Amino acid sequence: MASDETRRALSRAFHELTLNLIGLFELYEADPELVEGAAEALGKVYRAHLQQRPSAPRGRGREAMDVLLDEMEAAGNAA
Repeated sequence: MASDETRRALSRAFHELTLNLIGLFELYEADPELVEGAAEALGKVYRAHLQQRPSAPRGRGREAMDVLLDEMEAAGNAA
């Protein structure tokens, strides 16, 4: 079992990774299906880290990463 400090550090890392991916996807005008797939995959790993079931609505296309970021920020505020 990870310590609280480790869990917070990992949550911050997921948040930073998501921000970086959003920037890269926007910069290179990534295909919406790629963005959606990346958000889904990253979201699954993130929720497993938090030991949560998916509860947030899924974004479609290019907004998928933004929806995931909102979910991460809401989880961080609740903690």
